[in-house]
Amino acid sequence: MENKSVTTPPFRDRYLPFVANSGFHNLCYREWGDGDNPKVLICVHGLSRNRLDFDTLAAALADEYRVLAIDMPGRGGSDWLPDPADYNYPYFQSLLASLIAVSGASSVDWVGTSMGGILGMCLASLPRTPIRRLVLNDIGPFISGASRAANTNRAAAAAVYASEQEAIELVLETRKSFGPFTPEAAMKFARDSLMRSADGQWRLHYDPRIIYGRDTSDADMWAQWDRINIPVLTIWGVDSILLSADTVERMRATGPRSAVYAMPGIGHCPGLTSADEIAQVRSFLLT
Repeated sequence: MENKSVTTPPFRDRYLPFVANSGFHNLCYREWGDGDNPKVLICVHGLSRNRLDFDTLAAALADEYRVLAIDMPGRGGSDWLPDPADYNYPYFQSLLASLIAVSGASSVDWVGTSMGGILGMCLASLPRTPIRRLVLNDIGPFISGASRAANTNRAAAAAVYASEQEAIELVLETRKSFGPFTPEAAMKFARDSLMRSADGQWRLHYDPRIIYGRDTSDADMWAQWDRINIPVLTIWGVDSILLSADTVERMRATGPRSAVYAMPGIGHCPGLTSADEIAQVRSFLLT
């Protein structure tokens, strides 16, 4: 009988039950590294993204960390919520606190892209926060209303497509500001953005109602920023629509006085897949 070896993937996809007004639901998260490692890194994606954005970074850090990359409700492998009003930041903070509790770690490090960085800042600003070090990927304590509206409008364009190739081409065209990506990383990014529905059509892998009731006025979190007293690294896409040069300079000078890694020619947002980005994150977290 032929002996066929089975390759075990370097990660485990797990599910965390949670309760909303509509009943019990599941949060999906991807775990990398030794499940008994007390050093835990939480990775949280942007508004319309998912846990797969962190695969390259997590694989590179799994020798030092147990990495938990989560899908927030309505994204990726996590359940969609019947009431779109439940897609809100205070509720998300409580779910992330549950993930930290389930990890068993007394403290965690955090990498947050866009929305994930906002949630990280919220939690890091609280008394007795368990967050030890915070990496913000192209987000800061101030976002103009025009920038928020532009980001929301991009997420609202959740059409369906007859073929995977058509959907991939749309993702690559409408998200040119992400990167830098190798051709292989760009294709992974595009495919990770998609899901196939029961009728065989392709669509972006999130509930289009995640933008329900979304506020598009100026977002000002400077008061929370000034309460953060842990080390912060900000990865800045210099051409970002969400993180301005003025905000970056104030982040350098106030509150936790963030270190900044600037990426000229990149918009919103850096992909966290290049060797330079990974080296910056690794050096900061392990200092």
